[in-house]
Amino acid sequence: IKRSQIEMLERISGYTKDQAKDYLLKTLEEPPSHVIFILATTEIHKLPSTILSRCQRFDFKRIAPEDITSRLLYVAEKENVNLTENAANLIARIADGGMRDALSLLDRCFAMGTDIDENAVSDAAGIAGTIHLFSFSEYVANGDFTSSLKLVSKLHSESCDIDSLCTELTLHFRNLMVAKTVSECEGLIVCSKDELQNLKDRAKTLKLSKILDCIEILEQTARNIKNAVNKKIQLESAVIKMCAPSPTGGSIPEGLEERI
Repeated sequence: IKRSQIEMLERISGYTKDQAKDYLLKTLEEPPSHVIFILATTEIHKLPSTILSRCQRFDFKRIAPEDITSRLLYVAEKENVNLTENAANLIARIADGGMRDALSLLDRCFAMGTDIDENAVSDAAGIAGTIHLFSFSEYVANGDFTSSLKLVSKLHSESCDIDSLCTELTLHFRNLMVAKTVSECEGLIVCSKDELQNLKDRAKTLKLSKILDCIEILEQTARNIKNAVNKKIQLESAVIKMCAPSPTGGSIPEGLEERI
């Protein structure tokens, strides 16, 4: 039995939700001798305590990015597909610890050809790609409103998913935060050596207070996008705020000096 067992029983049998819970509970309490139930869910908090108390619980951790990367390269080799290590790293980062999601994305990339690089992964996943992310952070560092809005429009016209772009920007500025504050950050950022060096160089051009402000703006924008009539406008508003001089900044005089 997989996730949404209770909803499934309710839909199939016509039982109410409470009746479906009772039915599942009775089945767990008095199972046939030859049956073993395995309940798998990513929303454990939705299961009633009466059901949880009758199960042995095993919590699975997210798979390490390097393990996902290694497996993807192995699968690509067996399928006679040329998958670059940077592309595999990007898939691992997007999958966020889920091997199934990583393999699903790799399968979409297979449909695009036998030579898969970062651009192919970005196209398959509907994200901006590292080049555009670094362009965004450059425009933020320079306070370039025009270029940032043009880049949003360009990516939107190329069918880049706005939700994914917001998530990627948030992760990019998170990586800048880590690169700015941690001297040996290799184990905390999933990327190639070249990209890591670029992150460190870009982090030097931004104040920590500015990076933190951008993360806060993007987090709020991600929440707003879910209920927005026009997602593009929400992201445009976010990049304008990010490019504007920060009203905060560690100290009031520093923030005021930036704004002046």
